[in-house]
Amino acid sequence: MPSLIRSRCAGSILVFVVSLALALNLIASSAQEFQAQSGVIPPSLFCLNILFHPATKVPWPAVPFYGWRLSHVNWPDLEPQKGKWYFDLLDKYATWGQENHTEILMTLTFTPPWSSSSPDSESDFPMRGLAGAPRDMEDWRTFVHTVATRYKGRIHSYEIWNEPDRPKAWLGGVDKMVEMVREASKILKEVDPTITVLSPSPSTPKASEWIDEFLKKGGGQYVDGIAYHFYTPNYGPPEDIVPIIHRVRAIMDQNGVGHKPLVNTEAGWHEPRPFPSDSLAAGYVARSYILNWASGVNQFYWYCWDNHNWTSLELTREDNTTLRPAGKAYTEIEKWMVGASMSKCLTSDNKDWICELRRDGADQFLVWNTVGDRSFRLSRDWHVHQYTQLDGRVNKITGDSIPIGGEPVLIQ
Repeated sequence: MPSLIRSRCAGSILVFVVSLALALNLIASSAQEFQAQSGVIPPSLFCLNILFHPATKVPWPAVPFYGWRLSHVNWPDLEPQKGKWYFDLLDKYATWGQENHTEILMTLTFTPPWSSSSPDSESDFPMRGLAGAPRDMEDWRTFVHTVATRYKGRIHSYEIWNEPDRPKAWLGGVDKMVEMVREASKILKEVDPTITVLSPSPSTPKASEWIDEFLKKGGGQYVDGIAYHFYTPNYGPPEDIVPIIHRVRAIMDQNGVGHKPLVNTEAGWHEPRPFPSDSLAAGYVARSYILNWASGVNQFYWYCWDNHNWTSLELTREDNTTLRPAGKAYTEIEKWMVGASMSKCLTSDNKDWICELRRDGADQFLVWNTVGDRSFRLSRDWHVHQYTQLDGRVNKITGDSIPIGGEPVLIQ
């Protein structure tokens, strides 16, 4: 994983703000806007969680993605008994990553029952004890060193623990987790100084409180980036995540790690079930990537490519090959965003959203409405001639307005 450095965007000129306000039929006082992070949008924004369950046939995804977060290779999977290792599946994953030139994110998480200080505690899986802290930290050190050494040069990014703010994932408290991260980071960097270490990734509504405590207790000094699971509250629309991302970014600034990348290592939709429409699903995927980048997320691992049980918003059909409209939208929004820069996003009382892109010296505009279909009046200052839909259709602009809805369009 390359170094991902976040910097803040300089304010746009007044003329641009006025033209956006006019396009939205607003007066300045009714507009809400925020600056996007600066810099060219990299391919590394677009990443996937891929389960590749050992009992399921999943072909390599035929969509563009930079990074892949692994599953089924947690500590209890790799060392089911003390000193007894099982690497067949992870060896296969590492080979696939190399063959497909895809960066792997490995999550070091869950304590095997034989090492757990809470062996009878409930966990997210049928196996008990996974949320307990190790009885002996030497077990943890041995695990981290063994994995890092075996996959040196093949796995370059590690995330330390999954959702430690939830009791079924971690019972050891924040102080113990800081110690776990410190020890893991030291070992990983000794094995390979180029390894990227991400913090534990909290997920629940109080996750921002957890990451704040983790950073206040010194955890930020041991990691290269901050991981977080930005699921929307109550599985609402993507726009609901913007203030949460801004809150986490503020916490990072307050704790002296605002210069480090923020990585959304897991987010998607479990509800509503069934998902209301293919069109809404496509719109949610595109809006998620737009707003994650705009709000300050450097990488986003969509959850999930090949999960057809927990996930309600699916990218593929059950053959794990045929793209649903949401999967096609993932491909299209990647094409629209990568290589462009984004200055700011503006929204209005009537729920229109505009995010400005700039590519090769020309302004482009991502526009959608979160309520429903409507006619969107174009600003004459934009000097645009066409708009592209999420299914790839290109339409010439013949008047002063175009139809918009929940699926973003790219206006050029």
